[in-house]
Amino acid sequence: MKLNDKELVVIGAMILMLVFTTYANNSYAQNSVLNKAGEKVGSTLNELGQNLSNVGSEIGSDILNETENTAKKVGIGAKDVLTNISGEIKQGIIGNSSK
Repeated sequence: MKLNDKELVVIGAMILMLVFTTYANNSYAQNSVLNKAGEKVGSTLNELGQNLSNVGSEIGSDILNETENTAKKVGIGAKDVLTNISGEIKQGIIGNSSK
Protein backbone atom coordinates (compact mmCIF):
# COMPACT_ATOMS: atom_id res chain seq x y z
CA MET A 1 0.00 0.00 0.00
CA LYS A 2 1.46 3.24 -1.13
CA LEU A 3 0.58 6.55 0.55
CA ASN A 4 0.16 9.69 -1.49
CA ASP A 5 1.49 13.10 -0.51
CA LYS A 6 -1.79 14.26 1.06
CA GLU A 7 -1.97 11.24 3.34
CA LEU A 8 1.67 11.68 4.38
CA VAL A 9 1.04 15.33 5.26
CA VAL A 10 -2.03 14.39 7.34
CA ILE A 11 -0.14 11.61 9.17
CA GLY A 12 2.84 13.95 9.76
CA ALA A 13 0.54 16.68 11.09
CA MET A 14 -1.16 14.21 13.47
CA ILE A 15 2.19 12.98 14.76
CA LEU A 16 3.39 16.56 15.30
CA MET A 17 0.15 17.42 17.13
CA LEU A 18 0.58 14.36 19.34
CA VAL A 19 4.21 15.28 20.12
CA PHE A 20 3.37 18.92 20.93
CA THR A 21 0.37 17.92 23.06
CA THR A 22 2.45 15.40 25.03
CA TYR A 23 5.29 17.91 25.47
CA ALA A 24 2.86 20.63 26.61
CA ASN A 25 1.23 18.28 29.13
CA ASN A 26 4.62 17.22 30.51
CA SER A 27 5.77 20.84 30.75
CA TYR A 28 2.55 21.82 32.53
CA ALA A 29 2.91 18.87 34.93
CA GLN A 30 6.53 19.79 35.67
CA ASN A 31 5.63 23.44 36.24
CA SER A 32 2.78 22.39 38.49
CA VAL A 33 5.10 20.17 40.55
CA LEU A 34 7.71 22.91 40.75
CA ASN A 35 5.10 25.49 41.76
CA LYS A 36 3.77 23.21 44.49
CA ALA A 37 7.31 22.49 45.70
CA GLY A 38 8.07 26.21 45.73
CA GLU A 39 4.90 26.93 47.69
CA LYS A 40 5.78 24.19 50.19
CA VAL A 41 9.32 25.53 50.65
CA GLY A 42 7.97 29.06 51.09
CA SER A 43 5.42 27.87 53.62
CA THR A 44 8.05 25.90 55.54
CA LEU A 45 10.42 28.88 55.62
CA ASN A 46 7.61 31.12 56.82
CA GLU A 47 6.78 28.65 59.60
CA LEU A 48 10.45 28.42 60.55
CA GLY A 49 10.65 32.21 60.72
CA GLN A 50 7.62 32.32 63.01
CA ASN A 51 9.11 29.65 65.27
CA LEU A 52 12.43 31.50 65.48
CA SER A 53 10.58 34.70 66.29
CA ASN A 54 8.70 32.96 69.10
CA VAL A 55 11.92 31.48 70.47
CA GLY A 56 13.55 34.91 70.37
CA SER A 57 10.62 36.42 72.27
CA GLU A 58 10.81 33.69 74.91
CA ILE A 59 14.56 34.13 75.31
CA GLY A 60 14.17 37.91 75.55
CA SER A 61 11.46 37.50 78.17
CA ASP A 62 13.62 35.08 80.16
CA ILE A 63 16.56 37.49 80.03
CA LEU A 64 14.37 40.36 81.26
CA ASN A 65 13.04 38.23 84.11
CA GLU A 66 16.55 37.19 85.15
CA THR A 67 17.74 40.80 84.94
CA GLU A 68 14.84 41.89 87.15
CA ASN A 69 15.59 39.14 89.69
CA THR A 70 19.29 40.03 89.70
CA ALA A 71 18.48 43.73 90.16
CA LYS A 72 16.23 42.87 93.12
CA LYS A 73 19.01 40.78 94.70
CA VAL A 74 21.54 43.58 94.17
CA GLY A 75 19.09 46.08 95.69
CA ILE A 76 18.48 43.85 98.71
CA GLY A 77 22.23 43.32 99.12
CA ALA A 78 22.91 47.05 98.89
CA LYS A 79 20.18 47.74 101.47
CA ASP A 80 21.72 45.19 103.84
CA VAL A 81 25.19 46.73 103.41
CA LEU A 82 23.84 50.23 104.04
CA THR A 83 21.90 48.98 107.06
CA ASN A 84 25.05 47.38 108.47
CA ILE A 85 27.10 50.53 107.82
CA SER A 86 24.49 52.79 109.44
CA GLY A 87 24.29 50.39 112.39
CA GLU A 88 28.06 50.51 112.81
CA ILE A 89 28.01 54.31 112.57
CA LYS A 90 25.29 54.46 115.22
CA GLN A 91 27.27 52.10 117.45
CA GLY A 92 30.35 54.22 116.89
CA ILE A 93 28.52 57.42 117.81
CA ILE A 94 26.78 55.88 120.82
CA GLY A 95 29.95 54.09 121.87
CA ASN A 96 32.01 57.29 121.68
CA SER A 97 29.45 59.39 123.54
CA SER A 98 29.34 56.99 126.45
CA LYS A 99 33.06 57.39 127.09
